[in-house]
Amino acid sequence: MSGKRIYPAIGIALLAVLIAGYEFLTRSVPIPDTVVSSRPVAVEPVVTKPKPIPHDIARLALPAVGQALARRVGQSEQSYKPLKPDNAQYSLLGFSCRVSLDVAHLRGDLVTLELDAPCQMGVPVIVRHEGVSFTAVTSDIGRVTVKMPVFNGQAVFSVEMPDGSTISTEALVQEANDYDHVAVMWSGDTGLQIHAYEPFGAHVWSNAPQNISIAIKGRGGYVTRLGSTDFPVAMRAEVYSFPRRQIRKTGVVRLDLSAAITPQTCGKNLLAKTLQPGVNGGNTLVDLVLNMPACDSGVRNLVLKNIFRDLKIAQN
Repeated sequence: MSGKRIYPAIGIALLAVLIAGYEFLTRSVPIPDTVVSSRPVAVEPVVTKPKPIPHDIARLALPAVGQALARRVGQSEQSYKPLKPDNAQYSLLGFSCRVSLDVAHLRGDLVTLELDAPCQMGVPVIVRHEGVSFTAVTSDIGRVTVKMPVFNGQAVFSVEMPDGSTISTEALVQEANDYDHVAVMWSGDTGLQIHAYEPFGAHVWSNAPQNISIAIKGRGGYVTRLGSTDFPVAMRAEVYSFPRRQIRKTGVVRLDLSAAITPQTCGKNLLAKTLQPGVNGGNTLVDLVLNMPACDSGVRNLVLKNIFRDLKIAQN
């Protein structure tokens, strides 16, 4: 009986403890009267003064590399000189406007003459060599390249620019001394042509000019036409080159000069110049005045047989 009475007493005690704990946890807590603001408070920064930099940096305990660099900088500053202004002129492509003239030997009596004038595009220039003159026109990059025969071993060339200035060059072409040269020069469209009748049976002229390879082999001469046709009054030239020392037979080269009778030339006086080997050596330059037939004469071509002397070939 006594054991059964203990259990209800324990249950009542546990219930009392649970009730007391709930009241403790759920009781209200008083809020204090002072409220702390959430706005940040400014704090004055701590100012530190930088250490002064020594004026004489060379006295610092720099590594060896740093000291060497400092000395080099100081030396370069002492030797520095301001750059002089560039007064040179340049083309639209950025090339210097300086004009140059070069010559290169090809074969036999033939050379390549090259003028480079980057700031003078599409302009006429006058090329001169040993009495022969002709007009050339610079390209869209200011260049002229001409293949032409030379008249002696010590060849001198000059080019006259549009402003009257002249540039010259020269070349040693020993093979040129082995050739005879005949030339005719004129201005405009005159229809002048050299005709060479060689002892081999060949008729060499502008419509059948042959080439330098024939001359080198000793089988005949060749004709070169020089000068631009872009200008009505351009100076033009035609040269007949004959390899005198390469020929292995005797004979005579007969030379004629012809002029076409056209509406531009008929009834007029044509001015021309000829150049041919002189009797006592060297070259002879002669001025010509050709009286052209009337336009109604019916003549289509004027052949002049006594303008040039025949070239005599002696067997070597």
